[in-house]
Amino acid sequence: MIARLFAACLALCALTVTVSAQSAGAIRQRMEQRLPQLDALKAKGAIGENNRGFVEVRDNVGNASSVVSDENRDREAVYALIAQQTGATSDSVGRARAKQIAANARSGVWVQDESGAWKKK
Repeated sequence: MIARLFAACLALCALTVTVSAQSAGAIRQRMEQRLPQLDALKAKGAIGENNRGFVEVRDNVGNASSVVSDENRDREAVYALIAQQTGATSDSVGRARAKQIAANARSGVWVQDESGAWKKK
């Protein structure tokens, strides 16, 4: 009985890892496909990078809201996966990512500093 329960737990764990890997691959593909849209919206000043690792609409032009919504949903999933693997919180993962994004942002892109103030890099 214990062996069957242990085998069932192992199968469930393997299934969870497989699903997570498939999900991560699908998320990555969506994010890569969305990147040109994000870059174009950032260049127009329509969106910016906040201090929690998410994008925000600064000027709702075209499809900025839907692009931001889709991107943030995927980023939230990525941060949750990383947090699960590292024992951190999704919030701390996002904030760490926000610092990297701000440091590597192109000139003229809206970024939010740790105090919450927005500025163009």
